[in-house]
Amino acid sequence: MLPTQKTPPKTTLNDLTVLAYGPSKIGKCLGGDTLLMHPGSARPVTLRELVEGRDASVLTMKEAGVIVAQRPSAYLANEPAQLYRLTTQTGRSIEATASHPFLTRKGWQPLSALGPSDRVAVVAEYPHLFGQGDTDDALIKILAYLIADGSLGGSSPVFTKNEPEVRMDFEAAVEAKGDECIEFVNQQGITHVRVRGKPGAHNNVLAYLKEVGLSGLHSADKFIPDFVFGLKKAKLRLFLNRLFTCDGSAEALGRVSYSSTSVRMVRQVQHLLSRFGIVSVIRQKYRDGALYGAELLIASKANVLRYLDEIGFLGEKAVKAEAIRSALYQVREAETQLDRLGPILFDRITSIEPTAVEEVFDLTIDDSHNFIANDFVVHNSTWCSHAEGALFLATEAGLNNLDVYQVPIATWDDLLAAGKEIAEGKHPFKTVIIDTIDNAYRMCAEHVCAKFKIEHESDLGYGKGYALINNEFYRVLNKLALLPCGLFLISHSQEREIETRTGKLTRIVPTLPDKARKIVLGMVDIILFCDLEVTSGADGKPVQRRVIRTKPHVNYEAGDRTGRLPEILDLDFQKFVAAYAQGTTSTAPSPAVVPEPSPAAPKPNAPQPKPRVALATR
Repeated sequence: MLPTQKTPPKTTLNDLTVLAYGPSKIGKCLGGDTLLMHPGSARPVTLRELVEGRDASVLTMKEAGVIVAQRPSAYLANEPAQLYRLTTQTGRSIEATASHPFLTRKGWQPLSALGPSDRVAVVAEYPHLFGQGDTDDALIKILAYLIADGSLGGSSPVFTKNEPEVRMDFEAAVEAKGDECIEFVNQQGITHVRVRGKPGAHNNVLAYLKEVGLSGLHSADKFIPDFVFGLKKAKLRLFLNRLFTCDGSAEALGRVSYSSTSVRMVRQVQHLLSRFGIVSVIRQKYRDGALYGAELLIASKANVLRYLDEIGFLGEKAVKAEAIRSALYQVREAETQLDRLGPILFDRITSIEPTAVEEVFDLTIDDSHNFIANDFVVHNSTWCSHAEGALFLATEAGLNNLDVYQVPIATWDDLLAAGKEIAEGKHPFKTVIIDTIDNAYRMCAEHVCAKFKIEHESDLGYGKGYALINNEFYRVLNKLALLPCGLFLISHSQEREIETRTGKLTRIVPTLPDKARKIVLGMVDIILFCDLEVTSGADGKPVQRRVIRTKPHVNYEAGDRTGRLPEILDLDFQKFVAAYAQGTTSTAPSPAVVPEPSPAAPKPNAPQPKPRVALATR
């Protein structure tokens, strides 16, 4: 029957077929001071340093919580953005943008969807994160003792601990380094020891403190030098043992604690304990309303016993610790609020608060799509996962750790079966996402070859095999596109050298064979090229912005038949939805492709034809 009225224009994304493509996948962003641990040296490195150096591996979490090293495929420095500080029950914190995803019991959730009482994943245990540092025992003891109970502000370091066994251990270490300890009584009548060089010699301990950046520091400014993080396991155990011997406590209630006026150092200790699988909680301390340091508590039976087995104390506290051990063996493990699963702890959020607008950074991690930062497990977000009522037809790995509805697609028959069930309409989904369409086409080719009992499509001769594959590919995609829901096709990209009448140029296109690509381009309403726009900041340094390009260009394929989108958008799904809803009445619909590229055509803002970094929209 012929129509009696005009078909209204498509006004919602649920009516559209969209192709989104780009070379590599990136997510949202974190603050530049975020700490990551180098898998090789086990030393900390800031995210800013890692991105600027562009030459280091990071820790990522695979299936079953296995933590391994992996090299990022992209290192990204982005324009300033609003950061929010997320703080948890155990005292951990991290600064991230609102859209950065965190791992929860319910899957990956953006920071904006989280609130107090929600739980996010942090690393409770790094089974193999130890370095190869082999600093001699004497220096390790001296460092731990002076960080804990040392006065470092004068012309020579002073050790204030009076317990005989501990004092003897300290003095023996100082003697081993060629210096001597001189006793003196302070104004309060307490005996301390001052470290000085032997007659006619330099003060070796003082030189050592200057070398590691501790000389002259007040208690609140003390920190654990980076090299300590890179020590061998036995050496790190020795350092923590002597540190807790001074500033730690073995409490009669069966807990172990550690206190310092340096909040930074308490956080460092918490991380180092996690390398031994010991979970601790940090509580900040206040005096007259002002922050006055922090206390670290090891409270559960299992964690206290692990501390006593792995680290322990020296001297009088060691005796108390053994009494606590004996008492703990006689009691049952009390119920705890800590929610641990293997090496991962789901830590309750206590606060989320805005901090500052500053430059932000990110990494692209292939396969696992996450990395560990400030002990949190953070993810590279997936653009299409924010689509309304999204259902992923997952034709490749990469979605296993995402909180999305998905149907694993291993064969073309799997895709046909999923399409049939979607067409029946007995479901709540409003957007179907084929991720990736590249793999779907490969499965289609394998299906047709198996059906006709051939090894390759060329075996049928005269292009018949290729025609059969392309016809089947078009038939199924067309049926999906005609369903009453949105269809997003995700593709990777590749650079191709194009011959034109005036010369050659490089063009970025989806990674589909030419005929399949033309089928897709011919049926979609919008072609989105996901890119990284690189411009120069006020200081001359490159500023990067993740963008979606929607209009045709000689150096890439893009297009918007609806005419509702601006030429360039931030790579943010909500902004994409808002821009489409608002529309642009002054912008005429653009063709989906450029009919005939020319090298003389104007280029986009980002350096072309090869963008510095571009990204896939998975």
